Amino acid sequence: MHLLSAQRYSKLASLFLFGALVAGSAVRAEVPAFVKESIYSPNAATVSTVVPALATDLVILDGGLEQGMRLGMVCRVSRGALPIGELIIIESRSDRSAALILELVDDSTIQAGDIARVKTLQNS
Repeated sequence: MHLLSAQRYSKLASLFLFGALVAGSAVRAEVPAFVKESIYSPNAATVSTVVPALATDLVILDGGLEQGMRLGMVCRVSRGALPIGELIIIESRSDRSAALILELVDDSTIQAGDIARVKTLQNS
């Protein structure tokens, strides 16, 4: 009788362990995306829209204070590895900002999808 109950406990333990492994893998699959993101601001935003104007075009960015974009900051705009120009932030809210074009490289145009990164100084 003792051997039979030991086998039952062994089967129950293995079923419990299997259930715990399955439940554990299901929990890991549902980890929110923000867990993998950095806690530091990226200091970059994607160009959302370019609004044409007479003097200079207005560039709307899909990023603002949360991405490190502050009033008066100068940003470099690039498309992949290709530099496009520079912007100056004139308005910044939590998730949006607006900028004016300061400079364009060789007849380039800023387009939706370009990346604006805060221009920083590097000491050597």
